[in-house]
This record gives sequence, C-alpha cells and structure tokens, in this order.
Amino acid sequence: MTEREAYIALNMVQSVGAATVKSGVERFGSAVKFFSAGAARLASVKGISNTMADELATAFATVDWQAEISNAENQNVQFLTPVDDEYPELLRQIHYPPLALYIAGNPSVLSLDSLGIIGTRSPSTYGLANAKTFAYRLAQAGFSIVSGLARGVDTEAHRGVLLAEGRTVAVIGSGLDRLYPSENKGLARQIAKSGGAVITEYPFGRSADRQTFPMRNRIISGLSTGILVIEAGTTSGTLITVDHALEQGRHVMAIPGRIDSPGAQGCHKLIKSGARLIETPEEVLDEIKTYPNALQNLVSKPSGKTQQPEKRVVELDEIEQKILEALSEGEMSPDSIVNITGVSAALVSPRLISLEMKCQIERIQGNMVRLRKNLL
Repeated sequence: MTEREAYIALNMVQSVGAATVKSGVERFGSAVKFFSAGAARLASVKGISNTMADELATAFATVDWQAEISNAENQNVQFLTPVDDEYPELLRQIHYPPLALYIAGNPSVLSLDSLGIIGTRSPSTYGLANAKTFAYRLAQAGFSIVSGLARGVDTEAHRGVLLAEGRTVAVIGSGLDRLYPSENKGLARQIAKSGGAVITEYPFGRSADRQTFPMRNRIISGLSTGILVIEAGTTSGTLITVDHALEQGRHVMAIPGRIDSPGAQGCHKLIKSGARLIETPEEVLDEIKTYPNALQNLVSKPSGKTQQPEKRVVELDEIEQKILEALSEGEMSPDSIVNITGVSAALVSPRLISLEMKCQIERIQGNMVRLRKNLL
C-alpha cells in the first residue's frame, strides 16, 4: 500500500474524519502506518477511545479500497490526495483538507485562479440573471468559477461559464455515482467534457444528506480566492459557505437586492457585516485585486510595436440587432427599447440579458441600458 492509497482507503471509512487522520498521521508518521496499526496502537492516538479503536481496526481491515480504485479507473475518475503535488494549494491550506478528491474531468482546473459563486436554491428572476451574467463575465476574465451544482444559483452560474466557454468546477455532496439533483446529470457531463471538473470527497455509493452538504461547502470556499453571494435568505445554507470563507481568509462579496425581498436579506446582512457590496463584475476584480494568468496576457502591453487586439465575432439574432440599433441613439430604458423596436417586452427582456453576457451592452443607474464602451 502506498501513502496515496492509504489516504483513499481512510477516506472511505465514514467513522474517521480528517481531524482523526491528522492526529493518527502525526502519531505514527504516515497514513500507511496509521491505517495498518492494530486496535491497541490506535487507542494511543489522541481522541480515539478503546471502543473506537476496535471499531476502526475492523473497518480498516475490511474496507475494499482496491475495488474503489478499480471502479474509479473504469469510470475515468481520478484521485488527488494531500500527498500529490497536483493537490490544490489553496485547499491544502484550510483546516482539515479533504483526504481524497474524486475528480470527473480535468484535475488541473482545481489549481487555476478561482472564484466561488453561490446562492439560494430558490432564486428570483433577478438572482438567476445575475448568477449567469456574473459567471459569464468573470469566466471571460479568466477565472475558473466554483459552485455546488445545486438547483437555482449554482446551476445558472455553471451554465453562464459554459456559455462563455470557460472553466467551472462543481463540488457535490455525494459520491459521483449518486449525483444530486439528478436533473443536473447532463450539466455535470457537460462541465467535465468542457475542461472543467465535477469533484467530491465522498466515495462511490454515498448519497447526499444534511451532513455532506455543509462539509462540501468548505471545499467550495477552499478552492476559491473569493466568494460572491448572488442571493440568499437569512437561513440559507449559503451562509455556511460564507462562514468557511471567512475562517479561511477569503474575500466575501454580496449582491444587494430589494429591501422587501426575503431572498435578499442574507446578502444585506453580509454587507452590513463588512462584505463588499457588488454591482458589477468589474467590482469583483477590484476586490480581489489580482488578475488571472489568462487576463494578465490580455492586459499587459508588449514592448515595441503595439499589438491590436483580435476582435471577437459575436453572433446576434435579429431582435438583438434591433436592440443594438436602437441603443446606438443613446442610453434608454427597456420600455423605450420596446417602443422603438416594436418587439414585445417578453422578448426584449431575455435579449438584454443575452447582450449583457455577450458584453455588447451594460446597465447603468435608473434601470437604463447603453452600448458597452471599449468593446474588443
């Protein structure tokens, strides 16, 4: 057994946590020695009683870690453990990092400059639009976006990144073969195939429950330089992730909502407590005060001859073209766009979101929109 295999095996034993493993490794000098110790020696580890030592010795002797590794190989799932050089450095620094990560997709995406986007499972239309828009724009800026693949804000954030052809990481609270919610299986496959990753610390066969979701939240914040809360009530599980982020020294940001919206009260509470109030993706970059490597290449000027940026080809449908033509006359409200173009509000509203994500327009104060300046 290698040290790496020992961590995978220990991770499969539900009755032993990262804190106990840390104590065991410190006591015996390695994960292999801890895993191989008998009941009598296990009882010498801080926090392990005689009864627990007997239970752990039995569990260690019977856990089929070889079958787990074989199962992962058959499903093209990769592992990362704390002894692997590729283990994400930010995650390694948190209290009790995962003993093993199961990865469907690209493991290297876990070490990219990352931002977490989180929020309620029952967002408003406003929250859904912000989740997709901010994820899209921040992915374009070069960040990998980390979220939890849950219904609502998480789902829209992942979709926004894919729309931008960026990289996103979905951290789930179950085994990869017990993905929850089941309706996001297609989205999970798309994430893995597009250069992102779906990851978990839970072994095959483990279903999501009330314990696993809070535990996975520490991984979302642990992988991220900062956390952006899109929309959350005061009792939202999103705030658990925020607690982890604060403990880990991450940037915490929140988007304000309506003062009479219960779904915005969690964000307002965070802002009152010192979280950065965010209205635009550019403010997120200002808060982080760093540029991903991909963005550094974009903003740094080469010496000598100035290189002209390559213009991106943006596909627009007929209605989007009409909206841009109307806005060429100057800033205006959505109602004015409806009147000028003759297109119904039901069709204009989603096109405005689409154009904003395509970086063609921007919203300004007073519910006004205008053509985005300095387009590449």
